[in-house]
Amino acid sequence: MRHQKMADHTFWVIATIVCFLAMVNYVPCAQGKAVGSAANELEGLEDTVVPLGDENLNSVHRVKRVPTPLAEIRGPLARNTRAVPEHLRSEAVYQRMRTMLTLLRILVGRTPHVEIMQFLNWDKTIEIDQLFYTAPTTIFQVRRIVRAASMLGMRVRATGVGHSRSPLYVDEGNVLMDVRHLQRHDGPRMEVHQPTPERNFHTLTAMTGVIEHDLNRFLTEKGLTMLSQPLNDVESFGGMVAAATHGSTWSAPTYSGYVVEMRLMDSAGRLRRFTEERHPDIMKAAKCNLGMFGIMYDITIKVFPTFKAKVLNRFVPMDLIYNATALRETVTSNFLTEISWFPFNSVTDLEAEDYERDGTVPAAWNARRDLLWLRTINEASDEEVAGVEMAPPGYLRSNGSLSGGKAKGLLRGRGALNLIRTLPTESYHYLVNAFPVILPPRWGTETSAAFMVNIDNQFVRPAEALQFMVERAERQIKANGSTPLNALLPRFFHNDHCCLCPGNSQIHMPDDSNRTLVIDFLAPPAQEGFYPAAAEFVEHFKDQKVRPHWAKRHDNIPGIMDIIHSTYGNLISEFTSMRKLARVDPCDMFMNNYLLKIFGRNTDWFCPH
Repeated sequence: MRHQKMADHTFWVIATIVCFLAMVNYVPCAQGKAVGSAANELEGLEDTVVPLGDENLNSVHRVKRVPTPLAEIRGPLARNTRAVPEHLRSEAVYQRMRTMLTLLRILVGRTPHVEIMQFLNWDKTIEIDQLFYTAPTTIFQVRRIVRAASMLGMRVRATGVGHSRSPLYVDEGNVLMDVRHLQRHDGPRMEVHQPTPERNFHTLTAMTGVIEHDLNRFLTEKGLTMLSQPLNDVESFGGMVAAATHGSTWSAPTYSGYVVEMRLMDSAGRLRRFTEERHPDIMKAAKCNLGMFGIMYDITIKVFPTFKAKVLNRFVPMDLIYNATALRETVTSNFLTEISWFPFNSVTDLEAEDYERDGTVPAAWNARRDLLWLRTINEASDEEVAGVEMAPPGYLRSNGSLSGGKAKGLLRGRGALNLIRTLPTESYHYLVNAFPVILPPRWGTETSAAFMVNIDNQFVRPAEALQFMVERAERQIKANGSTPLNALLPRFFHNDHCCLCPGNSQIHMPDDSNRTLVIDFLAPPAQEGFYPAAAEFVEHFKDQKVRPHWAKRHDNIPGIMDIIHSTYGNLISEFTSMRKLARVDPCDMFMNNYLLKIFGRNTDWFCPH
């Protein structure tokens, strides 16, 4: 009986493979046409199709010997077997994936390699038990993967360095495409374009998988810069665009706000090109697309002539955020302002000894006693930089976390300040090298939740938001000697018109400054009070159109879907309309279950299954 079952299984696999090999010659999508008759028409968008020509098929159809089921189990999954508890492994999914893996490898060809893997993101807050992992190096390989996935009814989503803490990754049993190794087929990996009559500014085109520190080094060599960047420089270019990564430059938008052109692979395996000049409405959606427009290939952004920047690191009293006027004057008077609070940082040596001995929270301590780390960037004067050599990026060696170094418990806040004091009080850099300050470890030990509210001209809303989180942390510290957060990182940036940008000009509040406050709080995922504090913040400010940073942890907040729908309102339907207009994904190949809950399924196209 056992042998009979194995024979039946083998026969079924072989029969399935034969059927699919036959389908390659007849199924329209296998020949590069879109699935569904409505998507075959690109009337009005013919200029978006980039001709790729035919690939050398010698490397495509040379398929390795099909491995046996036993080799499958011992091969790609062997290194993960012990790391993943067996009770988490779905036998039904695994059996299906083994068969699908064979079909994928036959349809894709020898390269790129496809394997079944377990996925963990950077801070280990997203774990996907089993998915198909592949890392193409050419646009032709991307095309083969997309077409094969289309034939097999799979979804495909891209990833870079995996820094996102939200469920933007592909669902289990589908294809995760690592784009970090993609090379450009018709130009260099990074390229600067001079101003033209149509674009009277410099632009930079770079592959989606380029890492930010390489991008910064290239810009420095060319005498160019971005106007805003996050604290670290290890993100992928495409990831920063797709999720609207922000900095803290008062008059600069998120990364998405600089995008003027984008090329991507749609679900029919066509390379598509959209530009701000020819497709402005579609670009409003594509600029921050959360991966729903396809596999981004290369992106063109507006860049600026660089300048010499002065960075100041200071420590100021907590009173700054309890005085809306002082907060407004500080933020608006600087090119960039970063404020950071690390709880419990003002304890004295004697108080620290008492805490280490018996965990005592000093009766005299309160949050108003702590200091804020105030980091500002401004253009340096000629006198200031006379004879001064521009410094490279100055990194804060964080020893495995983004706050506190090696300190434990509440003393992390004190340790963080001591670590920051190792940075120079004053330094000078070309602007793009002035932004990064954190050098994260290979694997993060802290996660973050981040939420955004509008900034009013009087700064009442930002002051209220910051005070809320400071006082929430203070209450927990005094109640049981633990803190819900290790760092509070408010940042300030300019709004943009792109549909899903969390800093969006159409998300409007009274006395609006057209700027957004993002309030980011960090702690290990299991830290007491971390998620409840985030939920309390969202509940308190839900009437002020609070919304999550797409790439940070937020999906576990009660009622977050209703809040997203309420805050974005017509922007969600506008994004969906532009995505349909672009005709990039009629069958929702690039969606996942989380995104479908927000944006719904594409029901306007005929999509055979």
